[in-house]
Amino acid sequence: MSQHEFLCRSEDLPEGEYHELHYTVAGRPRYLVATRVDGQARAWYNRCPHAGQPLNHAPDQFLTDEHNQLICAAHGAVFEPRYGRCVAGPCPRAILTGCPVVEENGSVFAADDF
Repeated sequence: MSQHEFLCRSEDLPEGEYHELHYTVAGRPRYLVATRVDGQARAWYNRCPHAGQPLNHAPDQFLTDEHNQLICAAHGAVFEPRYGRCVAGPCPRAILTGCPVVEENGSVFAADDF
C-alpha cells in the first residue's frame, strides 16, 4: 500500500541545495538526501552505493563540486543531481537508490511503498 509521509515544506528545499530529510517506517528512521532540480524535488536514500555509508559529512551537511554535483564524504564518489548517477569516483555508473517524492499544497512527501 502506498502512503505519503511528510518530509519538508516546499520552500525548505530550494533549487540546487542538498538537505538531509527523514521519515519513519515501523518505528525505524529512513534517511534521505534531497534536492530540487529544474523545479522538481528529488530524493535518494542517504547511502553511497560504493560502501553503504551516508553521503553527508555531518547532519544536513553535504559536499558539492563546482557543477553542484553531490560528493560522497567517505570516498569521493560524485553523483549528478538529476538522476543520482555516479559520474566519477569508486562506483562508476552506479545509481543512488531513489525515494519517490510528491509535492502537494506546499509540502514535499515521501511516496515510497511502506
